[in-house]
Amino acid sequence: MKNKNIILICLFCCLCIGIFIFLFIKNSDSSQLTLNEPQIQEKIKIAACPTCFELSKKLDREKYQIIKTSSTSESIDLLNKGQADMILAGRTLKPNEPEFDSLLIAEGYSFLSSQESIIYLDQLNDFNIYTDLDAEVLKNMFPIQKIEKIDDIYEYLDKGIVITSWENTDYIKASIVHVLENNGERAKLSRRPTVYCPSICGKEAQELVLLLENK
Repeated sequence: MKNKNIILICLFCCLCIGIFIFLFIKNSDSSQLTLNEPQIQEKIKIAACPTCFELSKKLDREKYQIIKTSSTSESIDLLNKGQADMILAGRTLKPNEPEFDSLLIAEGYSFLSSQESIIYLDQLNDFNIYTDLDAEVLKNMFPIQKIEKIDDIYEYLDKGIVITSWENTDYIKASIVHVLENNGERAKLSRRPTVYCPSICGKEAQELVLLLENK
């Protein structure tokens, strides 16, 4: 009887060991299959305002998901809600908007007046133009014949259109003048394409800027 119990115990132990070995091998195979499976890379979500639609066409759709928005304000809202990873915008941020970290893609000029308006490039000569920048340089960049150099652009907002740097743009004092090409697209030099990030602009943002700078 005693020998019979010993045999049963041995058989039970062998069965347990067998089950353990089987489960171990099965789990190892599953882990190996998982490791061998190609990892699906989640796309980087870029919210782009209309100014940057054309620029965003240059991006690889395998890596980036472009979310077209109606304005920079809408893009900012998506970034705030975590529905976008970065923003492609054509202007600086307004005082009432979050102070996101940013990387500049290309330089441009700021067109301002006392009221927000939309004009075409070939209409610039219909307005009095003022600037605190190099007037001759601006004449070579835009179809402008007459432009007056002044010290404080904010004293001339109600007299016509002023052209200044984006660093000197104060949305509390002035309104944007949207300058369009004849085909209806934004004049490139009237915008300043910029990448905005929810926190510090890291490697992904830097790679994006380098990519778009070369387009």
